[in-house]
Amino acid sequence: MDLSEKIIRLATDLNAIAQGKGPTAEDLAQAPLLLNWSSISVPSIALTGLVLEHPKLGTTRVTTSLVYALCPDLTWARTLSRYYSLGPRDTA
Repeated sequence: MDLSEKIIRLATDLNAIAQGKGPTAEDLAQAPLLLNWSSISVPSIALTGLVLEHPKLGTTRVTTSLVYALCPDLTWARTLSRYYSLGPRDTA
């Protein structure tokens, strides 16, 4: 997927989130799970942690692209590329 397609998908998702229609159960079922995550400043916010079943990277430690939406209860995040389901947060 090229950058313009990612931006169009991101804009569509952000519009749905703004209307209170956040990710669907299917979106989150297909989303990689990020464990032991924390936020980092990159000059905006991204997440770093152990990702499970990423469609391109498999299971590995990652730093996500910039976060554009973060669920208030911290169960999901929307980055430029995709939704992430959020597992336990790194408290260290």
